[in-house]
Amino acid sequence: MFFIYGTDAPIYHYPIVTTAMVVINVFVHFLISVTGYDVTPWILAFGDGFHPLQWLTHNFLHAGWLHLIGNMIFLFPFGLIVEGKIGWLRMLLLYLAIGTFQGFTQQAIMLPSDPHDEAEALVELFNDPDEPMDEEAREELTRQWRKDLMKQGFGSLGASAVIFGLLAVCAIWAPVNEFDVYFRWSPLISAPDGGERQWSVMTVCGIFVVKEFCMFLMMGMPISSEALHLNGFMVGAVFGLGTLYYGLVDCEGFDLISQWTGAPFVSERTRARERREQQQAIDATRPTGPPPAVVPLMAHQRTTEPTPRRPSSLPQPSTKASIPARPSPSAQPSIQPSIQPSIQPNIQPAIQPRVQPIIDSPETDSPLLLDANLPSFDDGACLEDPVEASRREIESLISRTEFTSAVRKLADFRKRHPGQVVSAAAMGKLAEGLIKEKHIRPALTVLSIGCDAYPAYEARWRIRMASLEIVCHQDPIAAIKQLRLIDKDALDSNLRQQYLTIAERASRLADT
Repeated sequence: MFFIYGTDAPIYHYPIVTTAMVVINVFVHFLISVTGYDVTPWILAFGDGFHPLQWLTHNFLHAGWLHLIGNMIFLFPFGLIVEGKIGWLRMLLLYLAIGTFQGFTQQAIMLPSDPHDEAEALVELFNDPDEPMDEEAREELTRQWRKDLMKQGFGSLGASAVIFGLLAVCAIWAPVNEFDVYFRWSPLISAPDGGERQWSVMTVCGIFVVKEFCMFLMMGMPISSEALHLNGFMVGAVFGLGTLYYGLVDCEGFDLISQWTGAPFVSERTRARERREQQQAIDATRPTGPPPAVVPLMAHQRTTEPTPRRPSSLPQPSTKASIPARPSPSAQPSIQPSIQPSIQPNIQPAIQPRVQPIIDSPETDSPLLLDANLPSFDDGACLEDPVEASRREIESLISRTEFTSAVRKLADFRKRHPGQVVSAAAMGKLAEGLIKEKHIRPALTVLSIGCDAYPAYEARWRIRMASLEIVCHQDPIAAIKQLRLIDKDALDSNLRQQYLTIAERASRLADT
C-alpha cells in the first residue's frame, strides 16, 4: 500500500476543480448518510436499458466511508497533474466527459445482465402450489424482487472509474514525471528505509493496471469492479490521446508519444498555428503594396503642348542644370527659322540657346525625367538590407522547425549585428522549439535575449525561465533570481497565478 503526497510535474494552474470534486463527493455522501436517502434511482443500473442521467450521477455516489476515502486519496494527485496543465474549465469538461462516457460504456456492456430472470426464479420458489398467485400479484412481486436485486449488486457507483481515467491521462501526458510516495508493506509493516519513494507516473500507472488485471483474471474474468476500473482506464486513455493529438494540451515534449519516438510530438493543429503566426510575422515586415513602376512613354504618348515657363519673379535654382528641349515633330512645320525673329517674336534669337526651364514636379526632383523626349524606366534593381535578409532566413528556419540551425544562425547574426534580434513571435517559437527538443540551456539564452529586446514579453518569459530552472535543472535559486526581476503587481491574473505557483515550488524546493 502507498500514499501519494507530491509530484514534480509542472503545475501551471491551481487544482480548483480537483478540490471541488473531492468536496462535492464528501458532501454528497455525508448528506446521504445523515438523511438515509435511497440513491437506487441514481446508481448506474445494469440490465435495465439506458439511463443517461445515471451516467453522470453514479460518479458522485459511494458505498461507504472507506470506499469514499480510498477514492479521494488518489483523485487529488491524479487530478492535480491533469488540471495543472489545462486549467479549471477544460479539467471540468474532461472530468465530466470521462465519467459520463465510461458510464455509458458500462451500461452498454451490462445490458444482458437483467436480473429479471433471477427475480422470476425467486417468485416461483416462494409460490405455494396449493394456492398459486394470480398473474397480477406475480408480476408485482417480480418487479419488487428485481428492484431489490439491483439494489444489492446489479449496478455500479463510485468515482473509481473516473480516477482510473485520470490516471491514464497522466500516464499519456506526463509519463516520466515523478510522484512523491510514502510506501508501506502493510498497515502494520513499514518499509525498512522509511518508505519514501519517487516513482514515475508510468510506474504508478503500471502498479494499478497490473493489480486490477491480475485480480480480473484470478476471479475468472467476471464483470466486476476490476473490469469496470479497466474500462474507465481505457476511456481515459482515449481522451488523453485525443486531446494530445489534436493539440488541446501542451506537454512540452514530455508526453508518451515524444518519449516513445524520441522526438518532440507536435500536433497538426499546433503546426498550423505556428505556420500561421510565422506567416503573420513575416507579412508584418513586408510593404503594404508593390512599389510604383515607371513605364517608358511611347512617342504618341508624349505631350506636344509647350512647357510652361517659371515666372521670372521666382529664383532659379543654381544646383540643377537646364537641359535643352527638343521640339516635337508635329509642331515643326509651324515654326519659322530662327533667323526671322520679326515673324516669330515669341521665339528667342538664334544666338541664344533654347533652354527648357526646370519644372517643379511632386513626383521627382531629377531633371532627367522632365524632358518628355527622354525615356523614363525602372530596371527593378534594389539593394537588400543584410539585417532584414538575415532575419528572414532565421524566421524561415523557425517556421520549418529547424530550431538548432535557427539558434546557430541567430548567434552568428548577433555577432555580426550586435543588439539585433528577430521578431518577438519568432523568439518565442524558437525558445519553445528548443525546449521540446530538450535543449534547455539555449532556450534559456534565447528567452533572456528576448526579455532585453521586448519588455512587453519580459514577465511571461521570465516566468517560463523560472519554471524551466525548477523542472529541468532542479535549481530553485536560479528560479528565484528570475522571479525577483518581475514586477508582480503589474501581472494579469493568469500570469500572477503562475508566478505564485512557481514561487511556492521554488521556496519549497530550496528548503529541502
